[in-house]
Amino acid sequence: MIKRTLLVISLLLTATGCGEAPAACDRQCGEIRTLFTAPCGSQHSFTPADCAAWVGDVSTMTRRLDRSLQGKQVQEDVSEVLPRLMTAVGDFEAHRCAEVRVDNVSSTDARQSKCNEALIATRGDLGSLYFSAEVPD
Repeated sequence: MIKRTLLVISLLLTATGCGEAPAACDRQCGEIRTLFTAPCGSQHSFTPADCAAWVGDVSTMTRRLDRSLQGKQVQEDVSEVLPRLMTAVGDFEAHRCAEVRVDNVSSTDARQSKCNEALIATRGDLGSLYFSAEVPD
């Protein structure tokens, strides 16, 4: 478990060129940790509109991380989660979910339902990234 954690963190740090491990981990992992522990990242009681700014931040972080990992060897879990997370964020943006103020997952409105699904998928995939990369507390 320790070796896996160190391997993932070192791969992320090497791939992003952030520098020495402690400071680099603070910068690289800090953003993932902050997004994961944010109210929209950990609770299902917010509407898509309430979480639009958070999804925007996840999108920015995900795209930056994806660019920094291009051409690098990365742990399989991380390389599988990033595309899923990017798809979930893309779905949220494509459906203009920042305008949807209803949080009822069983809504009969197709757009509301798709936005809730995209928000839930974003939360789940960010959680998978958080745990796959074993971001330290």
